[in-house]
Amino acid sequence: MKKLARIFALVAMMVIGGQAMAQTNGALYLGASFPMKDFAKYDGLNEFALQTVDATQAGAAIGFNAGLKWYFNVGVKGLGVMLSLDGFYNGPNSDLKADYRNGQWGGQYVSGSFSYNATPKYINVPAMLGVNYLYNINPQLGVYAEAGVGGNMRFITEMESIGTLSSIIGGESSVKTTQKYDNAFSFAFQAGLGFEIAKNLRIGCSIYNLGKADVKGEETKKTTILNDNFSNTETTYRTFGSIQPIMVLARIGFSF
Repeated sequence: MKKLARIFALVAMMVIGGQAMAQTNGALYLGASFPMKDFAKYDGLNEFALQTVDATQAGAAIGFNAGLKWYFNVGVKGLGVMLSLDGFYNGPNSDLKADYRNGQWGGQYVSGSFSYNATPKYINVPAMLGVNYLYNINPQLGVYAEAGVGGNMRFITEMESIGTLSSIIGGESSVKTTQKYDNAFSFAFQAGLGFEIAKNLRIGCSIYNLGKADVKGEETKKTTILNDNFSNTETTYRTFGSIQPIMVLARIGFSF
């Protein structure tokens, strides 16, 4: 949290300092995010970072991005200070979805029926500070390059499953498991290239590395004996693997 406070303090200083500079423009970006490396991989439970200790694969699918960027003139033609705030959403890829549908982890602790009421999704919100350079080929067309560093807040939605177990001695029981994941902060950076058309439209490609952070969280397991309606709840704090979201973005921006 101390790192996060420093990042926000730096951003606040730049915004305040920006009042002394002429703001050239801002842009709203929309696009697709393509996960790369271990953030995109999924080779089964033993490599899945949300369920296995020391694992690094996240099984993320192609997602979407929305972001805002503000550009401040620093007195050098074409060069500016860039302040950005983005939001990323990525769900599970097709292989991971198939294991969810097939109850891949149900057989480890229950038999009988098993299903997921909720499965994890990835949400990342990076804020960065950097530089942008725009070279105008002509009044209607320009080429830009930019780079920035900052911090990322990672959110993972919870996983919830329910299964039933039948036995001659104990009768029928149900097990409801809820795994929550802690929010995490990590160092992040970005770099991008693109075109500015008619000073209003930006088309570009960027790469974002949102840093590595451990996956931890509280697991609550509620076991209910259906015959006598008796319930027992156990809560444990679990540590799994780590996730490093790396994504290539293709997006379009609208200047304002």
